[in-house]
Amino acid sequence: MVTTLRTFSGFSVDDLDPALRFYRDTLGLPVRTNDMGGLEIELSGGASVFVYPKGEAHAPASYTVLNLVVPDIDAAVTELEDAGVKLLRYPGFDQDERGVARSTDPAQGPTIGWVTDPAGNVVALIQD
Repeated sequence: MVTTLRTFSGFSVDDLDPALRFYRDTLGLPVRTNDMGGLEIELSGGASVFVYPKGEAHAPASYTVLNLVVPDIDAAVTELEDAGVKLLRYPGFDQDERGVARSTDPAQGPTIGWVTDPAGNVVALIQD
């Protein structure tokens, strides 16, 4: 078994400055620059995500890079809309006029909406 001191996940962006502003200022997450030349987003529970610059070689992830569980998805969407961020629309999902896929049956999935960061990576908002 591998002995670890800490674990974290990571994803790339093309430019750190817009990513810093999005994750810190728009989403309100605790973000700092770190010794590896990237950003560290602190998550609840003490974990973190490493965001590293990849420049022109960056391609948006083909998966959701971060899931944010929120107590009130409508309030979160309003805050994002006020900041100029619109939710994504996905074919095959029954999304309301704001872009939220509302679930009445937890077995069918959560109430959820998605946005992209400035680098095109997808972030989910999930109603708790």
